[in-house]
Amino acid sequence: MPAKKGSDEIVTLLSNEKINEKYFKLVFSSPGLSRHAAPGQFLHMKISLGTDPFLRRPFSYYRVAGPKIEVLYEVLGDGTRILCRKKKGETVKVMGPLGKGFAGNIGKKKRLLVAGGVGIPPLVFLAEKYSAEYLLIGTKSKAEVLPKKELRKVKAGILHSTEDGSWGSRGRVTALLEKVIMEEDPRGLFIQTCGPKPMMRAVMALAHKYGIEGEASWEESMACGVGACLSCMVKTREGLMRACADGPVFKFEDLEP
Repeated sequence: MPAKKGSDEIVTLLSNEKINEKYFKLVFSSPGLSRHAAPGQFLHMKISLGTDPFLRRPFSYYRVAGPKIEVLYEVLGDGTRILCRKKKGETVKVMGPLGKGFAGNIGKKKRLLVAGGVGIPPLVFLAEKYSAEYLLIGTKSKAEVLPKKELRKVKAGILHSTEDGSWGSRGRVTALLEKVIMEEDPRGLFIQTCGPKPMMRAVMALAHKYGIEGEASWEESMACGVGACLSCMVKTREGLMRACADGPVFKFEDLEP
């Protein structure tokens, strides 16, 4: 879905809580930031109204319900470490919706969603807005698995895999994906994926093996979020493209393997 003109505004946090051993969920309300949001698009957040941290951080839309927006994130660096300490009533500056999202209309094909790690937010949004055959979720361990209440509105069969076998199938999510593919007619499938790049490359390799079309949310480090700084270039078969403006969602066929 193409990007639409968004908003840039200061929002007040309704909540910002840890929901499992790994992830936090932040909630705020904004008609401007929610009105045209589509699964796969992102928000660019200035965590502090001062200069530390100076650059904004990109976050996928996790869930949109009316004006209310939810963001799921993991503490990975200084920015998210500051963010996780913010309380209800504090503010952040947010720009969005930005970027190109996932395709909603895939015709009569069955939708397979493949999430790895913290790549799950846009796929939960997608599976709540449009039905899918399966949502496959791969994590390292049970510590990363979302509580069941976080997935209750997902319109798809949910299958888990963990690398240590502590929840669902043991192994990588791509093994689970190939098992599902072999039980279906590959010609009638469409894959949409988000997660670590090695995982997405493995997903695309399986898609190529079985002749399946699909899309991947291919993110790079984003400074401006609007395509001006050229810091988030992605190698495609058509040359370098901007993850923030031309993506972050790209067709498998357009990405270099």
